[in-house]
Amino acid sequence: MNQDSNHKKKGGRPKKSSVTRKDKTIAVCFSEPEFYAIRHRAAKANLPLSVYCHDAILNGKIKEPLKKEELDTLRSLSNMGNNLNQLTKTAKFLGIKRLKNETEILFNQIQTIINKLSDDWKNSKRKEF
Repeated sequence: MNQDSNHKKKGGRPKKSSVTRKDKTIAVCFSEPEFYAIRHRAAKANLPLSVYCHDAILNGKIKEPLKKEELDTLRSLSNMGNNLNQLTKTAKFLGIKRLKNETEILFNQIQTIINKLSDDWKNSKRKEF
């Protein structure tokens, strides 16, 4: 009778190998708005929150921060946009012909910066980690 009990098959699910078993935990803290944003994204993807986070971490792409030159370029573009906005407001009061030269120069500068940024980002000079 002792031999019969040794040869019985165990019931239940077979154990997973250490390669496929997910038994390691990483604790991550989020603010309340961040948590709700992640939960909303998981719902839009029709995934449970844990699966969404797991996939986002493993499949997400992290790029290095913008370089100082790129930040300076963006800041310059923003300043030019503000100047163009002020020129537009002034044009309403003074007439468009008087400001035509100034706006054309500013427009060309903005166009040059946009083209430079577009080329840089199309070629993806920023490293992925």
